[in-house]
Amino acid sequence: MIERGDGGLLFAGGLSAVMPMPALGALALSSAALRNYALTLNAALAEKGVYAGSLVIGGLIERGDIYEMVQSQPGQFGAAGARTLDPDDIAEATWELYSRRDRPEATFNTFG
Repeated sequence: MIERGDGGLLFAGGLSAVMPMPALGALALSSAALRNYALTLNAALAEKGVYAGSLVIGGLIERGDIYEMVQSQPGQFGAAGARTLDPDDIAEATWELYSRRDRPEATFNTFG
């Protein structure tokens, strides 16, 4: 990509990278590291034509495997309700990050 002067890398991580979530403490470390890595790559590679971006995701992604499992077991997980994300919205934001290259990340947060 550097030789071509074009390309992009996109990384998806959890909301615990930017928001304290005690139940996800162990995951927060790797999510924060991944986010920082993507932002650092973007800063280092942007002038070479290579984009790196971070998707920070906090919520259940509709139509996904985890969403289906949670929906199938409301007694264990409760109702998903407003804690869901539309994958089409995530896909559109991902494309905008890559094509516009005007910011290094997008955050999807259903937790407020």
